[in-house]
Amino acid sequence: MVIRREHALALLRVREEEKNEAPTCQLFLKSEEPPYLELERMNLLRLVRPLEYSLTYWGRVLANIIDEMVEKGLIPHPSKWDENFRWLGSEVLMMIETAIENNDIPGYLTEGELEKRGFIEERKVEKKGTFKAINRYAKDVYEVFKNAHPRLIIDKELAQYIKDMPAGPAESSQLPAGGRFPILMGAMRLLAFSVPTSDVYALTALGREIKAACETMAPVYETVISEDILDSLERAVYEGFDAVTEEEKELLMAEALIDQDGNPLPAGEHLLEAYRIWKERSFKPVKTINIEIIDAELLRGIEEVWKHHESDPSVLPTVDELVHYLFYKPVKEYKHLLEHYGRRLYQDLGYQKKEEIRKKFSEVKTVEELFKSFYEKGNEWYQKMYDIVQESLYTLESFNLIRAEEKEGKKVHYLTEFGRKVLKDMETRGFREIPSVAVKAITITNKEFASPNVDWYRKGVETYLIGGGEATEAGKMYATMAYEIERLPHITRFELQVLHKLPEKGAFVRDVYDWFDETWKEEVTYALNKLEARGYIDILQNEAIVVTEVGKLIKKALAGTPEGFANPITPLAVRVLKALREVGTLYVKEKKVRVLPKNFKEAMKLSGLDPETFEKELVILRASNLIGKSSINEAGLLILEALEKLN
Repeated sequence: MVIRREHALALLRVREEEKNEAPTCQLFLKSEEPPYLELERMNLLRLVRPLEYSLTYWGRVLANIIDEMVEKGLIPHPSKWDENFRWLGSEVLMMIETAIENNDIPGYLTEGELEKRGFIEERKVEKKGTFKAINRYAKDVYEVFKNAHPRLIIDKELAQYIKDMPAGPAESSQLPAGGRFPILMGAMRLLAFSVPTSDVYALTALGREIKAACETMAPVYETVISEDILDSLERAVYEGFDAVTEEEKELLMAEALIDQDGNPLPAGEHLLEAYRIWKERSFKPVKTINIEIIDAELLRGIEEVWKHHESDPSVLPTVDELVHYLFYKPVKEYKHLLEHYGRRLYQDLGYQKKEEIRKKFSEVKTVEELFKSFYEKGNEWYQKMYDIVQESLYTLESFNLIRAEEKEGKKVHYLTEFGRKVLKDMETRGFREIPSVAVKAITITNKEFASPNVDWYRKGVETYLIGGGEATEAGKMYATMAYEIERLPHITRFELQVLHKLPEKGAFVRDVYDWFDETWKEEVTYALNKLEARGYIDILQNEAIVVTEVGKLIKKALAGTPEGFANPITPLAVRVLKALREVGTLYVKEKKVRVLPKNFKEAMKLSGLDPETFEKELVILRASNLIGKSSINEAGLLILEALEKLN
């Protein structure tokens, strides 16, 4: 949906003809038609006869909104707009959508752009003062967007343009010259631009399926894709070849959409998915994943220890063995780990020691020496390193990259299929952090009409997830993984502090930085990355933070957890919870699952954990007030509900 000066004037012209009791608006020149044709694709105008148009219901609504906003002085008359001014477009609609999701507050990133378009008002709330929010016209426009179902008609020329263009995310300067094609694609919601300005573009989910079809079909006729063609294809495939006429069969086969038996060819499969998206307006939720340097390093460590196990069966990838694996790595060979270790040391020893810690890094030869230099008494250095490794292993399991299992009475770690894929990527493209927003720069395009903001896009480029005008093989792999992994709840002490501070709506990224001392900025960034990747918060394109339904459940369940607890909920503890629920009896009125003492052994078997780990996780569950002596309480049931919602 795109409204520029010419589109607004066209709407008002057709509405004026309607007021004069003319049944349609008659155009006199073919050169006048492009904006009218684009409005027809937006389902705001109806083509009655060649060069004759009338308003649809939603076109009339939008024309009335423009009139009313002009009368109230919120915007100048469209005749006074700059020719290329986009009053509405994917970027503006996403600015409105993100404000609606954030209690009508647009925030610092988008407020100015919305104000230019007449969509901002001042509100006064007792005890909170005056603030800026979107007005009812913004919501009315958004209502038009949600209800005006776009048309889908693509001719040969547009099909070739779509075939030739990079799919994105990419900088808008990479779009090939194509006259009005980008506007026409925006009209049909195939192409979206970034918030707040259109610096980055991406094909939408619908646009990607159309592009894939254009790349594999045979464009024989002038109209390559239309709603009629899509309908014929659907009937031919799902109702049988006899459900379509001979003429329809001929067309579908000529365009290489089906074979002679009525089976869909690659182009047909893509168009069937495009038709489903277009018809049902069904879109994937936006998901992401986050991997820190130490997480990636431990994936390599697990694999190397298993290789060592082949020659020495006594060596297994336990937590202790993985701690030793990291200890004996020369610091100079693993500079990418310095940032992580340094950040953890700052957190524990105080940020005032930053310079001292940095100096130590340049002096020591191994990670072991570094930790010993700060934690000499009572082997505390080993325990601290153990805690860091265990926390990372929890994170890896929470993202289904590893699985902890009992072997020879010990807790050992195995790479999952997903973990092996991540390790292969790291070995191929370099060990690096994968920020959640870098993956989200790709998955955000699964929404109906959205593109990543510039910061997300740049993070994607920096981490080799985006390049050459589209998602790279690595980017596609992480984006797919974000949807396929089976997640287990996990949260660290600091992440829980951040989550507890967040209201359900109304906060922005920079607000969170303001709530903590400046020296904690790096830690806050990592916490936000993890909280979003875990599915507890959603960071919108305008940098607003919305706590998800899962996040609300986690907050409520852990409201009574002692602050000093390092990992208030772990994926292994959740496995124990699941097992206890399976062997227990639910008491609905009491909101409890009671577990007989004799059933704890069965629960241990179901959890797949060794006795020592099972007992440790029971301690964590009790300390976090999720279970009692022999029952799962209401808080524990909330965690299990969060688990179901995550997957």
